[in-house]
Amino acid sequence: MLTLLTLLASYGELLLRGGARCLVFLGAVLFAPASLASTASQWFQVGTPALLLSLLILLLAIGGGLLSVLLHHLDVGSFRRLHHQLTVMPIAVAIVRKKDGHLVYGNKACRQLLGVRKLNERYLYPDGLSSKMLCDFLRPFAGLKTFKDVDEALPQNNGKVIPLVVSGLSIRCQWQSCWLLFMDPPRASHGEQVKLEKEQRIFQQVLNSLSELVYFQDKSGKLIGTNKAFDRFWRGRIEEGIAGEQDIGSLGNSAAHTWTTAPDGSSRLLETNCNLLIGDTGEAIGTLSISHDVTDWHEMQEVLKSEIEKREVTEQELAQRNTLLDTILSASRDPIALYNEHGVYVGCNEPFARSLGYTQQALLGKSSADVLEPDKLELFRQTDQQVIEQGISVKLDDYVILEDGTPIWYEVLKSPYRDPTDDTTGVLMMARDVTERKMAEQQLADAIMELQELSFVDSLTKVANRRSFDEQLRKMWYSHIREQHPLTLILCDIDYFKAFNDNYGHQQGDFALREVAKVLRSVVKRETDEVARYGGEEFAFLLPNTDLEGGQVVAAEIHRALADKGLTHRYSDIASTLTVSLGVATLIPKPSQDYGKLVELADVALYRAKAAGRNCTMTMSERKAG
Repeated sequence: MLTLLTLLASYGELLLRGGARCLVFLGAVLFAPASLASTASQWFQVGTPALLLSLLILLLAIGGGLLSVLLHHLDVGSFRRLHHQLTVMPIAVAIVRKKDGHLVYGNKACRQLLGVRKLNERYLYPDGLSSKMLCDFLRPFAGLKTFKDVDEALPQNNGKVIPLVVSGLSIRCQWQSCWLLFMDPPRASHGEQVKLEKEQRIFQQVLNSLSELVYFQDKSGKLIGTNKAFDRFWRGRIEEGIAGEQDIGSLGNSAAHTWTTAPDGSSRLLETNCNLLIGDTGEAIGTLSISHDVTDWHEMQEVLKSEIEKREVTEQELAQRNTLLDTILSASRDPIALYNEHGVYVGCNEPFARSLGYTQQALLGKSSADVLEPDKLELFRQTDQQVIEQGISVKLDDYVILEDGTPIWYEVLKSPYRDPTDDTTGVLMMARDVTERKMAEQQLADAIMELQELSFVDSLTKVANRRSFDEQLRKMWYSHIREQHPLTLILCDIDYFKAFNDNYGHQQGDFALREVAKVLRSVVKRETDEVARYGGEEFAFLLPNTDLEGGQVVAAEIHRALADKGLTHRYSDIASTLTVSLGVATLIPKPSQDYGKLVELADVALYRAKAAGRNCTMTMSERKAG
C-alpha cells in the first residue's frame, strides 16, 4: 500500500496529462472521422510510456476498490447468516473480540442469562461485567482453537455471581479474530448428584430388605413402584397382586386378607395393609400397600380353635387335644398363651413366658395383675373385655424388652374361647415377632422424614429455605385474612457482604452466614415465628399476629444480638463488625390482596434502610404506603 501511494504521488502530474490525452484519444476514436482519429492516435503516441503506466495504476486502484467492496459484502453476508443461526439457538451465545474483549454480538438467551443490553446495533456488558474481565478469563486459551466446559462464575452488580459452564471456538468476524462463546448454567454438582443417588439407593435397599410385598399406587390406582419381594411373588401376574380399586378417602387401618397361589404352586393367605401417602401440602397423593404371608399364623389359629371346640366330645378327647395343644405350643416359635376371664394363665408356651421374664411352669397359675406393669395391664384389660363380651378378635402391637436387654415388637391377636369343662370364657393370645418389619418401617419413615427435611431446610445455614418461606407465607396470609390479624414481615440484608466475601473469601463468607443465622434464630422466641434464608445474604422473618410496633421490637433485638456477636468486618463502610439493614412491613390482609403486597412493602422498607446509610431499620405499612 505504501508503494502504491508513493507511485501515485510521483506520477500525479503525469496521470493528469496522460488522463487528458487518453480522454482526447478515446473521443477521437469513438466520435471523430477516420482522419481525425488517425491524427489523434499519432498525437497520443507521444506520451505512450507515461500514459501506459498511468492507465495501469488507475486500473489497479479501481480493481482494488471493487475487490474491497466485494469482500466487505461477503463478510456482511456471512455475519448475517451466522447472526440468523445464533439467534434461534436455545443456549446463550456471544461473540467477543480477542484483542480487547469487546462484545460484538449476544443472542437473546445470552441477554437473558447475563443481562447484556442491546443499544441500536451495539451490545453492552451489564454493570458488574467488563471487557477486561472477559480478556482475563480468555487469556489462558489464546493459543487454542477451541476449549470446552470451563467452569466460571461471572459477577453481577447486585453482588451475586452467575455460575456458568463456558465453551469457545476461535473464529474471524468483521475482519478480526474473535471467540464464539457458548454459555450454559451448570447442572447439579457432582456432590449433590452423588448424595441424591445415595439416598435413592438407601431408600430402595430399605424396601428390598423387607420380606413383605410392598407396592405404591398413585391416586388413579396406577402402579408406580414395587420392591423385590413383590416382583418375585407376583412375577407374570402383577394385576392379581394389586388391590382392587378403593376410595382413598375411605381408607382406614383395617387389613385385607386374600387367598392366592404362590410361585411354587402352594396356596397362601396374604394380609394387606393399605395406607395413604400424604404430599407436602397435606393432600393424598397415592397409597402404600404392604402384604405379608400369614398362612402359617392363620393355620395355627384355625388348628387351635378346632382343638378347643373338639374338647366338648369327651374327656378322653379333651386330654388328647390338650396333649396336642401342648405339642403345638412347644413347637411354635411365636408366643402363645391362654388365660381365663379373671386373667389367670391356664396355658402358654416357653416363648410367651420368656417374653414376660418367667419360665413356662412358673407363669402358669399366675394372674396377669402379678406379672404385667400397671399401664400395660390396663390396656390389656380393655382389649380382654372387648374380646370376651363382644366375642370378637382384636389385634394390637406390643413392645417388650427381654431380660438380656433385647427389644422385641410383637403383633398380638386376641380371640375368645370357651372352656367346655366348666363353660368359662377366656382369651387365646397369639403373638408374632415383627421386630424386623417394625425396624424396616422405621427406617423407611426416617428416610422419608429426612427427604422432607432436606426439601425445606437451607443446607448451609440450617434455617428454613426459600421454598419453606413461600409456603408458610401463603398459609399465614390466608389464615390472617380469616382472622383479620396483622401479619409482619422483616427482610434482613447483611451490609457490604460482597466486600466481606471478596476480602475474606467465600469459605469465611459461608461461616459468617451460618453465624448470622444462629443469631437470627436466637431472636425468634415464638414457635409460630419463622426465620428463613431468603436468598444469598438476605434473610426473612415471618411474625404472625404481630403489629408494626412488635416488628420494630424484633428488629431492635436483631441489631442488638448481632452487635453482641461482634463478627469482624473491616471492609464495611459503616462499622468494624458485621451489620444488617432491616425492612419491616405490616399488613392486615384483605381478600382482594395478594401476599406479594406484603413482600413488596418490606422490600421498599429495606431499600430505604440501605439508602439511609445501612445498619438501621425502616418500616412500611399499608397506611404509610397509601
